[in-house]
Amino acid sequence: MRIAEIFDSLQGEGPAMGRPATFVRLAGCNLRCEGCDTELGQWQELTPLSVEEKVIGNRVIITGGEPTLQMAELSDLIMLLHRAGKEIHIETNGTNLISEDVLKMVHCAVVSPKRGSDFHPAYWSVKGNVHFKFVIGKAPWCWRSQQLEKHVCALPKERVWIMAFGTDPDLPEAQEAWSLALRLGVNYSDRLHIRLRRE
Repeated sequence: MRIAEIFDSLQGEGPAMGRPATFVRLAGCNLRCEGCDTELGQWQELTPLSVEEKVIGNRVIITGGEPTLQMAELSDLIMLLHRAGKEIHIETNGTNLISEDVLKMVHCAVVSPKRGSDFHPAYWSVKGNVHFKFVIGKAPWCWRSQQLEKHVCALPKERVWIMAFGTDPDLPEAQEAWSLALRLGVNYSDRLHIRLRRE
């Protein structure tokens, strides 16, 4: 597997916000979003077993890049973690599907669609362990408030999150994200690691 980094921290955003976890960041992505906060050019090759052995705590968050680009190894890793009794979370842009057999071993999958990408909402929305995280902001791949209304109305609102984009600890668009989430009747996600200048 191409692994960009493995580290322990608290989840800063989404449904597991504030909870401790081991983060496994896979290298590579099929999208090239302006302002991406992930270093895509450096990684080390590790086997799924080697990665599983580095997960010390009970919760693991597999992120990227885009983890589904390494689907065979990703599936092996999820199976190993599941057998070890880990609570598995995965973050994806939703453009590649994860099979139902693999997805059943995942506690929570967060699909974060990028504006203009094909993220297969009909497939993901019927899976009870899948949440959607929409990022609003001025970057080309971010969503505008008015664009989200038609998407959110077709999704289970209790599993939709609205979050502001940015690396400024003040998160200038957080108020807009808060107001939109309130108006649409969905969840607001902060970015605690940005607020507190953490990983």
